[in-house]
Amino acid sequence: MNKKIFTAQLGSGNTIKVFDAETGQLHRIISTGGNVISSPIVVGDTITVTVSEGGLNVMKIFTLPNGGLKSVTAIS
Repeated sequence: MNKKIFTAQLGSGNTIKVFDAETGQLHRIISTGGNVISSPIVVGDTITVTVSEGGLNVMKIFTLPNGGLKSVTAIS
């Protein structure tokens, strides 16, 4: 079974675009719920990004390939 590999880039101010790394085809757009302030980092089957949300900075981890929110951690 071949496991798909994904990559990500910033979309608009509050989205992340997820691409199939083999074909370059857009797979999904994830809404982060706040203004993205760091580039997304893909590790295995997760995407980590820092978001400014309601005056707080939070680290959000989303799952791949579905884009579900896995965890939110406040950072200073």
